[in-house]
Amino acid sequence: MIKAAALICLLLVFGYAAPAVAQGLNFSGNSDAPVQLSADDGIEWQSESSRVIARGHAKAIRGAVSVSADSLTAYYRPGKGGDEIWRIDADGDVVIASATEKATGYKATYDMDKAVVVILGKPARLSTPTDEVTATDALEYWDQKKMAVARGNAIAVQRVREQTIRADVLVAYFDDTRKKSQELSRAEAFGKVMISSTQDKANGDKGTYDAKSGIATLAGNVHLLRADNALDGGYLQINLNTGVSKMFPNIPGTAANDSKVRGSFVPEKKRAEATFAGTQKTTQEGNANGR
Repeated sequence: MIKAAALICLLLVFGYAAPAVAQGLNFSGNSDAPVQLSADDGIEWQSESSRVIARGHAKAIRGAVSVSADSLTAYYRPGKGGDEIWRIDADGDVVIASATEKATGYKATYDMDKAVVVILGKPARLSTPTDEVTATDALEYWDQKKMAVARGNAIAVQRVREQTIRADVLVAYFDDTRKKSQELSRAEAFGKVMISSTQDKANGDKGTYDAKSGIATLAGNVHLLRADNALDGGYLQINLNTGVSKMFPNIPGTAANDSKVRGSFVPEKKRAEATFAGTQKTTQEGNANGR
C-alpha cells in the first residue's frame, strides 16, 4: 500500500480523452484535466488488475467536479496519451458535487465512457439550486442527456413553485441553457403517480410534468382533489401555476368508452361551518386542559 501523498503525483498522469460537454455533474468531460486522487488511510495501486483503491475519506477531483466516499476504486486502461480512468466505484457516504449540483447515496458507479452514474441510497438524492430528485432504489444520472432516472418511491420537487411529482419511476430532464446551473425542465412518471401544488393534489397511473409552464397531465384512474372538492375521470390536464384544470373521461382523441367524469363539490358555507366547528372544538379542548 502506498500513502496518499506519495501517490497523488503519480495519478496526475491518468487523463481521459472524452468530448467536452456542459458541466453539470460531468466527471468525464474537460478532457485536458487529469484525475487527482487523495485518501486519509492510503492508496493501493494494483497494476495486475489495472485499478487503484483509495480508502478513508477518499476523494477524486477532475476540473470542478469531485467524487468522495469512504473508499474509491478507479479502473484504468491504456489510452492514446497514457493510462486513462474509465470507471470509478464509490462506497460509503458518497457525494458527487460541482459548484451548483450535488448527488448523494451510500454507493455509486460512474461509467466515464457513457458519462453515467448510478447511485444507490435510502434515498439517493440529486439536488440543484431549484430542484431535487430522490429515489429509494436507484438514481441514474445521464450527464450528456441531462437526464435522471429515479426508481422506487421517486420524487421530484420544484422548490420555487412548491410543486411535486411522485411515482414508482420518474424520468426527469434538465436544462442548463439559460443558467450556469441545471434546472428541472420536464418529467415523465409511471406507476402510482401523484402531482401536487400548494392547492391541488392529483393521482393517476402515469403522467407528465412541465416545470416551466406548470402544466401536468395524468392518465388512468385519475383523481383530483382541491380542498374538499374532487373530480374523477380518465385523463387530466392541469396548470399547477394557475389552478385551471380540465378532466376528461378518456385521453382526448382516443376511442370513446363508457367512462364518465364525476365530481363532488362541497359548498363554501359547509366548509366554513366545518372550519368554525373545528376551531371551536380546539378552543374548548384548550380551555378544558387549562383548568
